[in-house]
Amino acid sequence: MKEKKNLFSATGIPSLFLIFGVLMLVILSLLGYGTSRQNLRASTLSLEQTTAYYNACSEAADFYAKLVQALEEFQTQAKTESAYYQLVSDYLDLQENVQWDPDEHTVSYVKAFSDTQSLAAKISVFRTDSNPARILSWNTVVTADWNPDSSQSVYKGE
Repeated sequence: MKEKKNLFSATGIPSLFLIFGVLMLVILSLLGYGTSRQNLRASTLSLEQTTAYYNACSEAADFYAKLVQALEEFQTQAKTESAYYQLVSDYLDLQENVQWDPDEHTVSYVKAFSDTQSLAAKISVFRTDSNPARILSWNTVVTADWNPDSSQSVYKGE
């Protein structure tokens, strides 16, 4: 007696493996695409933040250079120490993002570069011929309160 050949076992199992393989490749490609989009978004935000920071640093460096140049001019103009610091105070009153402390002879420069961060520089002013200004601090300051994301509930073991 002749045995019947089962066509399902000859063609069905390889077809199922092929369909399963294609489905796995599609899922992996979609996961890879989603991950790459998230990485692109994170990289773009990081680039924008870094660019804003370095632009603020550049503006602060320009301010410092102009301040040193103005202080050197004031040294030649002023005959007394009080006249020198009065010229400094008048000059700094016209500047943006600047606060002058006449008691400590320091300039505080603050420039916001995002909604939550600012660049802060503190500069000491002297009446000397060699070095009329010295940077005391140069750092970023967080200007917003931290609010944790509590939209998802977290299992606390209870």
